[in-house]
Amino acid sequence: MKKRDFDYVVITLLVGSSLYVFFTGVIADTMGLHHFGFHSHVGYLWMSLAVMHLIQTWVRVKAFARHRFRSHWTPQLKPPNGPLAPPQNPAVPIHQSSVADRSDDFGLLPPAQAALPPEKSARRRYLLLAMLAIATGIGFDRLVTPSDTSNLSERSGAEQDLGLLYHRWSQPGYGEVIGTLLNWGQQPRLYKTYPHRPQIDLPPPAWLLGDTQGEASNPSMPAVGMDLVTAMTQRRSQRTYNPRSLLSLEQLSQILSLAQGITWKERAFRTVPSSGALYPLELYPIVHRVQGLEPGLYHHAIQHHQLELLKPGDLRQPLIRAGLNQDFLGEANVCFVVSGIFQRTRWKYHERTYRYVLMEAGHLGQNLYLAATALGLGVCGIGAFFDEPLNQLLDIDGVEEAALYLVTLGRL
Repeated sequence: MKKRDFDYVVITLLVGSSLYVFFTGVIADTMGLHHFGFHSHVGYLWMSLAVMHLIQTWVRVKAFARHRFRSHWTPQLKPPNGPLAPPQNPAVPIHQSSVADRSDDFGLLPPAQAALPPEKSARRRYLLLAMLAIATGIGFDRLVTPSDTSNLSERSGAEQDLGLLYHRWSQPGYGEVIGTLLNWGQQPRLYKTYPHRPQIDLPPPAWLLGDTQGEASNPSMPAVGMDLVTAMTQRRSQRTYNPRSLLSLEQLSQILSLAQGITWKERAFRTVPSSGALYPLELYPIVHRVQGLEPGLYHHAIQHHQLELLKPGDLRQPLIRAGLNQDFLGEANVCFVVSGIFQRTRWKYHERTYRYVLMEAGHLGQNLYLAATALGLGVCGIGAFFDEPLNQLLDIDGVEEAALYLVTLGRL
Protein backbone atom coordinates (compact mmCIF):
# COMPACT_ATOMS: atom_id res chain seq x y z
CA MET A 1 0.00 0.00 0.00
CA LYS A 2 1.36 3.40 -0.97
CA LYS A 3 1.70 6.17 1.54
CA ARG A 4 -1.00 8.26 -0.11
CA ASP A 5 -3.42 5.30 -0.05
CA PHE A 6 -2.67 4.73 3.62
CA ASP A 7 -3.40 8.41 4.27
CA TYR A 8 -6.81 8.05 2.63
CA VAL A 9 -7.62 4.97 4.73
CA VAL A 10 -6.73 6.78 7.96
CA ILE A 11 -8.76 9.85 6.99
CA THR A 12 -11.77 7.71 6.08
CA LEU A 13 -11.63 5.87 9.40
CA LEU A 14 -11.26 9.17 11.22
CA VAL A 15 -14.40 10.56 9.61
CA GLY A 16 -16.40 7.36 10.26
CA SER A 17 -15.31 7.04 13.89
CA SER A 18 -16.00 10.75 14.47
CA LEU A 19 -19.55 10.38 13.20
CA TYR A 20 -20.14 7.24 15.30
CA VAL A 21 -18.81 8.84 18.50
CA PHE A 22 -20.87 11.97 17.87
CA PHE A 23 -24.18 10.25 17.22
CA THR A 24 -23.82 7.65 19.98
CA GLY A 25 -22.87 10.41 22.40
CA VAL A 26 -25.98 12.39 21.45
CA ILE A 27 -28.19 9.32 21.85
CA ALA A 28 -26.64 8.41 25.21
CA ASP A 29 -27.03 11.97 26.55
CA THR A 30 -30.57 12.58 25.32
CA MET A 31 -31.89 9.21 26.47
CA GLY A 32 -29.97 9.04 29.75
CA LEU A 33 -28.10 5.87 28.88
CA HIS A 34 -25.05 4.98 30.94
CA HIS A 35 -23.29 3.33 28.01
CA PHE A 36 -23.67 2.72 24.33
CA GLY A 37 -22.23 -0.17 22.35
CA PHE A 38 -18.53 0.37 21.58
CA HIS A 39 -18.83 4.14 22.15
CA SER A 40 -15.69 4.35 24.26
CA HIS A 41 -13.81 1.84 22.11
CA VAL A 42 -14.44 3.87 18.97
CA GLY A 43 -13.33 6.95 20.89
CA TYR A 44 -10.00 5.31 21.64
CA LEU A 45 -9.71 4.27 18.00
CA TRP A 46 -10.41 7.85 16.94
CA MET A 47 -7.63 9.13 19.21
CA SER A 48 -5.19 6.57 17.80
CA LEU A 49 -6.12 7.48 14.22
CA ALA A 50 -5.69 11.17 14.98
CA VAL A 51 -2.17 10.53 16.26
CA MET A 52 -1.41 8.38 13.22
CA HIS A 53 -2.62 11.14 10.92
CA LEU A 54 -0.52 13.69 12.79
CA ILE A 55 2.57 11.53 12.43
CA GLN A 56 1.95 11.02 8.74
CA THR A 57 1.57 14.73 8.10
CA TRP A 58 4.13 15.90 10.66
CA VAL A 59 6.49 17.26 8.03
CA ARG A 60 3.73 19.36 6.53
CA VAL A 61 2.51 20.53 9.93
CA LYS A 62 6.01 21.54 11.00
CA ALA A 63 6.66 23.27 7.70
CA PHE A 64 3.35 25.11 7.92
CA ALA A 65 4.08 26.27 11.46
CA ARG A 66 7.59 27.34 10.50
CA HIS A 67 6.34 29.18 7.43
CA ARG A 68 3.51 30.82 9.37
CA PHE A 69 5.68 31.99 12.25
CA ARG A 70 8.51 33.11 9.99
CA SER A 71 6.18 35.13 7.80
CA HIS A 72 4.62 36.67 10.89
CA TRP A 73 7.74 37.57 12.86
CA THR A 74 10.43 37.97 10.22
CA PRO A 75 10.31 41.12 8.07
CA GLN A 76 10.57 40.64 4.34
CA LEU A 77 13.87 42.08 3.05
CA LYS A 78 14.43 42.94 -0.54
CA PRO A 79 17.90 42.96 -2.06
CA PRO A 80 19.13 46.31 -3.25
CA ASN A 81 19.28 45.24 -6.87
CA GLY A 82 15.82 43.64 -7.11
CA PRO A 83 13.53 40.93 -5.76
CA LEU A 84 14.78 37.65 -4.44
CA ALA A 85 15.31 34.95 -6.99
CA PRO A 86 15.70 31.31 -6.13
CA PRO A 87 19.24 30.07 -6.66
CA GLN A 88 19.59 27.90 -9.69
CA ASN A 89 22.06 25.12 -10.17
CA PRO A 90 22.46 24.64 -13.87
CA ALA A 91 24.17 21.29 -13.33
CA VAL A 92 21.15 19.79 -11.46
CA PRO A 93 17.68 20.72 -12.72
CA ILE A 94 15.16 21.45 -9.99
CA HIS A 95 12.70 18.87 -11.17
CA GLN A 96 15.39 16.18 -10.75
CA SER A 97 16.51 17.14 -7.25
CA SER A 98 15.56 14.99 -4.28
CA VAL A 99 14.20 17.99 -2.44
CA ALA A 100 11.83 18.87 -5.25
CA ASP A 101 10.71 15.25 -5.65
CA ARG A 102 9.74 15.12 -1.97
CA SER A 103 8.61 18.70 -1.50
CA ASP A 104 5.50 19.56 0.45
CA ASP A 105 2.99 22.31 -0.13
CA PHE A 106 5.48 24.92 1.05
CA GLY A 107 8.54 23.52 -0.65
CA LEU A 108 10.23 22.81 2.69
CA LEU A 109 11.71 19.56 3.87
CA PRO A 110 14.17 18.89 6.68
CA PRO A 111 17.62 18.28 5.26
CA ALA A 112 18.23 15.32 7.59
CA GLN A 113 15.26 13.48 6.09
CA ALA A 114 16.36 14.32 2.58
CA ALA A 115 19.67 12.61 3.28
CA LEU A 116 18.00 9.23 4.11
CA PRO A 117 17.23 6.68 1.41
CA PRO A 118 13.48 6.76 0.64
CA GLU A 119 12.88 3.06 1.43
CA LYS A 120 14.64 3.16 4.79
CA SER A 121 12.93 6.41 5.77
CA ALA A 122 9.51 4.97 4.95
CA ARG A 123 10.13 1.79 6.98
CA ARG A 124 11.22 3.77 10.00
CA ARG A 125 8.30 6.13 9.68
CA TYR A 126 5.70 3.32 9.52
CA LEU A 127 7.29 1.49 12.45
CA LEU A 128 7.29 4.65 14.53
CA LEU A 129 3.73 5.32 13.43
CA ALA A 130 2.49 1.93 14.58
CA MET A 131 4.31 2.06 17.92
CA LEU A 132 3.11 5.55 18.78
CA ALA A 133 -0.46 4.80 17.74
CA ILE A 134 -0.62 1.70 19.96
CA ALA A 135 1.01 3.47 22.90
CA THR A 136 -1.29 6.46 22.55
CA GLY A 137 -4.42 4.33 22.36
CA ILE A 138 -3.45 2.37 25.48
CA GLY A 139 -2.43 5.49 27.36
CA PHE A 140 -5.59 7.34 26.43
CA ASP A 141 -7.67 4.33 27.46
CA ARG A 142 -6.06 4.31 30.90
CA LEU A 143 -6.44 8.06 31.18
CA VAL A 144 -10.13 8.40 30.36
CA THR A 145 -11.55 5.07 31.52
CA PRO A 146 -13.35 5.50 34.88
CA SER A 147 -11.32 3.82 37.56
CA ASP A 148 -14.32 2.25 39.30
CA THR A 149 -12.49 -1.02 39.89
CA SER A 150 -9.03 0.38 40.67
CA ASN A 151 -7.57 1.49 43.99
CA LEU A 152 -10.37 -0.25 45.87
CA SER A 153 -8.31 -0.20 49.06
CA GLU A 154 -8.47 3.62 49.09
CA ARG A 155 -12.25 3.80 48.81
CA SER A 156 -15.10 3.60 51.25
CA GLY A 157 -17.06 0.40 51.78
CA ALA A 158 -19.88 1.46 49.45
CA GLU A 159 -17.45 2.37 46.66
CA GLN A 160 -15.73 -1.01 46.97
CA ASP A 161 -18.98 -2.92 46.42
CA LEU A 162 -18.42 -4.92 43.22
CA GLY A 163 -22.08 -5.87 43.27
CA LEU A 164 -22.95 -2.20 42.86
CA LEU A 165 -20.56 -1.95 39.92
CA TYR A 166 -22.23 -4.97 38.33
CA HIS A 167 -25.64 -3.43 38.97
CA ARG A 168 -24.59 -0.31 37.09
CA TRP A 169 -22.89 -2.24 34.30
CA SER A 170 -25.89 -4.48 33.66
CA GLN A 171 -28.40 -1.66 33.24
CA PRO A 172 -30.24 -1.91 29.91
CA GLY A 173 -29.29 0.36 27.02
CA TYR A 174 -29.00 0.55 23.30
CA GLY A 175 -25.66 -1.22 23.65
CA GLU A 176 -27.69 -4.41 24.05
CA VAL A 177 -28.50 -4.25 20.35
CA ILE A 178 -24.82 -4.73 19.53
CA GLY A 179 -24.48 -7.16 22.45
CA THR A 180 -26.93 -9.48 20.75
CA LEU A 181 -24.33 -10.04 18.04
CA LEU A 182 -21.96 -11.62 20.57
CA ASN A 183 -21.94 -15.34 21.20
CA TRP A 184 -23.58 -16.02 24.57
CA GLY A 185 -23.65 -19.78 24.11
CA GLN A 186 -26.41 -22.24 23.38
CA GLN A 187 -29.56 -22.98 25.35
CA PRO A 188 -28.95 -25.98 27.64
CA ARG A 189 -31.49 -28.61 28.61
CA LEU A 190 -34.39 -27.50 30.78
CA TYR A 191 -34.11 -30.43 33.17
CA LYS A 192 -31.08 -31.79 34.98
CA THR A 193 -31.18 -35.48 35.85
CA TYR A 194 -28.92 -38.18 37.24
CA PRO A 195 -30.25 -41.23 35.36
CA HIS A 196 -27.66 -43.64 36.81
CA ARG A 197 -28.43 -42.83 40.44
CA PRO A 198 -31.11 -44.50 42.59
CA GLN A 199 -34.49 -42.86 42.04
CA ILE A 200 -37.29 -42.60 44.58
CA ASP A 201 -40.84 -41.83 43.50
CA LEU A 202 -42.51 -39.22 45.67
CA PRO A 203 -46.20 -39.37 46.64
CA PRO A 204 -48.34 -37.16 44.40
CA PRO A 205 -49.04 -33.86 46.16
CA ALA A 206 -52.59 -33.15 47.32
CA TRP A 207 -53.09 -30.15 45.04
CA LEU A 208 -52.12 -32.28 42.03
CA LEU A 209 -54.88 -34.72 42.95
CA GLY A 210 -57.38 -31.88 43.16
CA ASP A 211 -57.60 -32.10 46.96
CA THR A 212 -56.24 -29.06 48.76
CA GLN A 213 -57.22 -30.48 52.16
CA GLY A 214 -55.32 -33.74 51.66
CA GLU A 215 -58.16 -35.94 52.94
CA ALA A 216 -60.31 -37.44 50.19
CA SER A 217 -57.72 -38.84 47.79
CA ASN A 218 -54.84 -39.60 50.14
CA PRO A 219 -55.49 -39.73 53.90
CA SER A 220 -51.77 -39.74 54.66
CA MET A 221 -51.17 -36.52 52.72
CA PRO A 222 -50.83 -33.53 55.09
CA ALA A 223 -53.55 -30.91 54.82
CA VAL A 224 -52.73 -27.50 53.39
CA GLY A 225 -55.75 -25.61 54.61
CA MET A 226 -54.15 -22.36 55.80
CA ASP A 227 -55.16 -19.38 53.73
CA LEU A 228 -52.54 -17.23 52.04
CA VAL A 229 -52.98 -14.20 54.32
CA THR A 230 -52.50 -16.33 57.44
CA ALA A 231 -49.45 -18.06 55.98
CA MET A 232 -47.86 -14.74 55.07
CA THR A 233 -48.56 -13.08 58.40
CA GLN A 234 -47.44 -16.10 60.45
CA ARG A 235 -44.27 -16.71 58.44
CA ARG A 236 -41.17 -16.59 60.63
CA SER A 237 -37.57 -17.73 60.36
CA GLN A 238 -37.32 -20.65 62.80
CA ARG A 239 -33.87 -21.85 63.88
CA THR A 240 -34.93 -24.25 66.64
CA TYR A 241 -36.21 -27.70 65.66
CA ASN A 242 -37.18 -30.92 67.40
CA PRO A 243 -34.09 -33.12 66.92
CA ARG A 244 -36.04 -36.37 67.64
CA SER A 245 -38.92 -35.83 65.21
CA LEU A 246 -39.31 -37.32 61.74
CA LEU A 247 -40.62 -35.56 58.68
CA SER A 248 -42.98 -37.66 56.60
CA LEU A 249 -42.25 -38.39 52.95
CA GLU A 250 -45.65 -36.92 52.09
CA GLN A 251 -44.71 -33.64 53.74
CA LEU A 252 -41.42 -33.50 51.83
CA SER A 253 -43.28 -34.23 48.60
CA GLN A 254 -45.76 -31.46 49.31
CA ILE A 255 -42.97 -28.97 50.06
CA LEU A 256 -41.02 -29.81 46.89
CA SER A 257 -44.07 -29.62 44.66
CA LEU A 258 -45.14 -26.26 46.10
CA ALA A 259 -41.59 -24.91 45.87
CA GLN A 260 -41.21 -25.34 42.11
CA GLY A 261 -43.42 -28.14 40.93
CA ILE A 262 -44.84 -28.23 37.42
CA THR A 263 -48.33 -26.72 37.24
CA TRP A 264 -48.89 -26.76 33.45
CA LYS A 265 -47.32 -29.71 31.69
CA GLU A 266 -47.91 -28.46 28.14
CA ARG A 267 -45.91 -25.28 28.81
CA ALA A 268 -43.74 -26.71 31.60
CA PHE A 269 -44.79 -23.82 33.86
CA ARG A 270 -44.03 -24.14 37.56
CA THR A 271 -45.16 -22.69 40.87
CA VAL A 272 -42.23 -20.29 40.82
CA PRO A 273 -41.95 -17.41 38.32
CA SER A 274 -38.99 -17.41 35.95
CA SER A 275 -37.62 -14.97 33.37
CA GLY A 276 -38.61 -16.33 29.98
CA ALA A 277 -39.79 -19.57 31.65
CA LEU A 278 -36.15 -20.76 31.52
CA TYR A 279 -36.02 -22.03 35.14
CA PRO A 280 -32.29 -21.96 35.96
CA LEU A 281 -32.68 -23.26 39.54
CA GLU A 282 -32.06 -26.75 40.90
CA LEU A 283 -33.08 -28.02 44.33
CA TYR A 284 -30.92 -30.41 46.36
CA PRO A 285 -32.49 -31.73 49.60
CA ILE A 286 -29.92 -32.84 52.19
CA VAL A 287 -31.95 -35.28 54.25
CA HIS A 288 -31.23 -35.84 57.95
CA ARG A 289 -34.48 -37.31 59.31
CA VAL A 290 -37.24 -38.14 56.84
CA GLN A 291 -39.43 -41.20 57.22
CA GLY A 292 -38.74 -43.71 54.45
CA LEU A 293 -35.54 -42.05 53.23
CA GLU A 294 -31.97 -42.80 54.20
CA PRO A 295 -29.86 -39.75 55.14
CA GLY A 296 -27.87 -38.21 52.34
CA LEU A 297 -27.78 -35.77 49.47
CA TYR A 298 -30.63 -35.93 46.96
CA HIS A 299 -31.59 -34.08 43.81
CA HIS A 300 -35.19 -33.20 43.01
CA ALA A 301 -35.97 -34.41 39.48
CA ILE A 302 -38.75 -31.94 38.77
CA GLN A 303 -40.02 -33.40 35.53
CA HIS A 304 -41.08 -36.70 37.14
CA HIS A 305 -41.30 -35.48 40.76
CA GLN A 306 -38.65 -37.91 41.97
CA LEU A 307 -35.68 -37.84 44.29
CA GLU A 308 -32.30 -38.99 42.97
CA LEU A 309 -29.88 -40.19 45.62
CA LEU A 310 -26.50 -38.63 44.90
CA LYS A 311 -24.52 -39.19 48.07
CA PRO A 312 -25.81 -41.44 50.88
CA GLY A 313 -24.71 -40.98 54.48
CA ASP A 314 -24.75 -38.54 57.36
CA LEU A 315 -23.75 -35.15 55.91
CA ARG A 316 -24.53 -32.99 58.91
CA GLN A 317 -20.94 -32.14 59.84
CA PRO A 318 -19.74 -31.12 56.35
CA LEU A 319 -22.95 -29.12 55.92
CA ILE A 320 -22.45 -27.35 59.26
CA ARG A 321 -18.84 -26.52 58.37
CA ALA A 322 -19.89 -25.15 54.99
CA GLY A 323 -22.63 -23.12 56.73
CA LEU A 324 -20.24 -21.19 59.01
CA ASN A 325 -20.73 -23.65 61.90
CA GLN A 326 -24.41 -22.90 62.38
CA ASP A 327 -25.54 -25.92 64.38
CA PHE A 328 -29.22 -25.77 63.45
CA LEU A 329 -28.22 -26.89 59.95
CA GLY A 330 -27.73 -30.32 61.49
CA GLU A 331 -30.83 -30.18 63.69
CA ALA A 332 -33.36 -29.57 60.88
CA ASN A 333 -35.04 -32.52 59.20
CA VAL A 334 -34.03 -31.38 55.74
CA CYS A 335 -31.77 -28.66 54.34
CA PHE A 336 -32.50 -27.48 50.82
CA VAL A 337 -29.64 -26.15 48.71
CA VAL A 338 -30.80 -23.95 45.85
CA SER A 339 -28.34 -23.79 42.97
CA GLY A 340 -28.38 -21.91 39.69
CA ILE A 341 -27.34 -23.08 36.22
CA PHE A 342 -26.54 -19.70 34.70
CA GLN A 343 -26.39 -20.72 31.04
CA ARG A 344 -30.11 -21.51 31.08
CA THR A 345 -30.70 -17.78 31.40
CA ARG A 346 -27.49 -16.34 29.92
CA TRP A 347 -28.06 -17.40 26.31
CA LYS A 348 -31.15 -15.16 26.20
CA TYR A 349 -30.67 -12.41 28.78
CA HIS A 350 -26.89 -11.92 28.50
CA GLU A 351 -25.44 -9.52 31.11
CA ARG A 352 -28.73 -9.45 33.05
CA THR A 353 -28.38 -13.16 33.85
CA TYR A 354 -27.02 -12.90 37.38
CA ARG A 355 -29.75 -10.45 38.37
CA TYR A 356 -32.51 -12.72 37.13
CA VAL A 357 -31.11 -15.91 38.65
CA LEU A 358 -30.81 -14.31 42.08
CA MET A 359 -34.34 -12.93 41.82
CA GLU A 360 -35.64 -16.41 41.08
CA ALA A 361 -33.75 -17.86 44.04
CA GLY A 362 -35.67 -15.39 46.20
CA HIS A 363 -38.97 -16.45 44.61
CA LEU A 364 -38.24 -20.11 45.32
CA GLY A 365 -37.17 -19.34 48.87
CA GLN A 366 -40.45 -17.55 49.56
CA ASN A 367 -42.36 -20.53 48.17
CA LEU A 368 -40.52 -22.76 50.63
CA TYR A 369 -41.32 -20.35 53.47
CA LEU A 370 -45.04 -20.17 52.72
CA ALA A 371 -45.42 -23.89 52.05
CA ALA A 372 -43.66 -24.81 55.30
CA THR A 373 -45.69 -22.29 57.27
CA ALA A 374 -48.94 -23.63 55.81
CA LEU A 375 -47.93 -27.15 56.89
CA GLY A 376 -47.03 -26.03 60.41
CA LEU A 377 -43.29 -26.57 59.91
CA GLY A 378 -40.32 -24.39 60.77
CA VAL A 379 -38.21 -22.88 58.02
CA CYS A 380 -35.21 -20.56 57.76
CA GLY A 381 -33.35 -19.10 54.80
CA ILE A 382 -29.56 -18.82 55.06
CA GLY A 383 -27.23 -16.75 52.91
CA ALA A 384 -24.12 -17.09 55.09
CA PHE A 385 -22.09 -20.06 53.89
CA PHE A 386 -18.74 -20.90 52.32
CA ASP A 387 -19.38 -21.25 48.61
CA GLU A 388 -16.56 -23.60 47.70
CA PRO A 389 -17.19 -26.28 50.37
CA LEU A 390 -20.93 -26.23 49.64
CA ASN A 391 -20.33 -26.54 45.89
CA GLN A 392 -17.97 -29.43 46.55
CA LEU A 393 -20.58 -31.13 48.72
CA LEU A 394 -23.00 -30.95 45.75
CA ASP A 395 -20.28 -31.92 43.24
CA ILE A 396 -20.87 -28.80 41.14
CA ASP A 397 -18.15 -26.53 39.78
CA GLY A 398 -19.32 -23.18 41.15
CA VAL A 399 -19.03 -21.61 37.67
CA GLU A 400 -21.56 -23.17 35.34
CA GLU A 401 -23.66 -24.15 38.35
CA ALA A 402 -23.28 -22.64 41.80
CA ALA A 403 -24.97 -22.82 45.19
CA LEU A 404 -27.02 -19.68 45.88
CA TYR A 405 -29.22 -20.27 48.91
CA LEU A 406 -29.68 -22.57 51.90
CA VAL A 407 -33.12 -23.22 53.44
CA THR A 408 -33.65 -25.39 56.51
CA LEU A 409 -36.92 -27.21 57.20
CA GLY A 410 -38.00 -29.10 60.28
CA ARG A 411 -40.65 -29.95 62.79
CA LEU A 412 -40.92 -27.59 65.75
